[in-house]
Amino acid sequence: MARIPKPAFWRTIAMCLFGGCCVLTHAPVASAQYSVAMQPKLRLHQSGKIRVFYYKQGQHAVYPLDLNRNDVPDQVEDLLTQTLAAQTLFVDVLRFPDPFSTERFQEASYLDIHMRHKDVLKRKGVAYDELQSFKRQKDPEGTQSLCFNVATSVRPSVEFTPTHEFFHIVQNSVTYFKNPWYTEGTARWSERALGVGGLGPVKFAGAWPPSEEKEAKLFSMKYEASEQFWNPLLARIETEGGALPDTPALKRLAAMTYVDGTRVLKDKQLKGWKFIRDVLMALGEVDDVAFKELGYDRWSEENQRSPQNDAYILRTVLAVARRYAVYQGR
Repeated sequence: MARIPKPAFWRTIAMCLFGGCCVLTHAPVASAQYSVAMQPKLRLHQSGKIRVFYYKQGQHAVYPLDLNRNDVPDQVEDLLTQTLAAQTLFVDVLRFPDPFSTERFQEASYLDIHMRHKDVLKRKGVAYDELQSFKRQKDPEGTQSLCFNVATSVRPSVEFTPTHEFFHIVQNSVTYFKNPWYTEGTARWSERALGVGGLGPVKFAGAWPPSEEKEAKLFSMKYEASEQFWNPLLARIETEGGALPDTPALKRLAAMTYVDGTRVLKDKQLKGWKFIRDVLMALGEVDDVAFKELGYDRWSEENQRSPQNDAYILRTVLAVARRYAVYQGR
């Protein structure tokens, strides 16, 4: 007769079976914990209110070159340096509005810049027009930040993406209009601020103001509006030749260098800075008029980019141009 197993035997079998299940259940948790531990460390480089967040490992890793051996990659240092330089030039030297002091962005505590792989970012840089709440561990509750992102392929010591994106922050702090021929056209103009020469390429030399046919083409433009509209317009303005004001802030700016020792400010010329500043300030008032007349209920992304805004923006530009005696037409 076969011997019937004792209860203790069955308890042993059950412990083995269910114990094994427990091991399998806990294994993914242990694996997840290991995965978290292996995540690249998010690092911070900061000066005042400007913070750069970056990685040294993983998909979003920055270039590791560190000439001054201070454990901060040169690419990161140069990004922060150029952003500080753009802030100094536009806000302290040229008296464009300080985004941190405007009604729209006065609640911001920081300007946070994130470095991301170009395949994720899909462009060299992108600026955000709303305050961001990142809820960082060391930030007080409720901390809000201005923000733009820059691709890890960008070399700030030889490219002006940080200046371009900072100028978008300035634009967004003053007016809700975001029609690309205006925003990207003038942001492309702003890149000349720290570069060589006072004005970029001029590829339109026709009659002024542009015909209605030219206007229609203009409204479909983005970056190319700089050389097709803004630069040709600014080339007609002869006031002071575009020289930067000789101020203590300019002297500080002129002394700034990248890690490799090259000067951040290439010369002291920027054609049309007063005109662009006047246009920007005027648009800050005109968008209120457009909001009411166009029946907007809020400044949604669609409303900010609406083709209906084009006429308001252009009329404002032409009104400012009349002040500068560029033309006396409509």
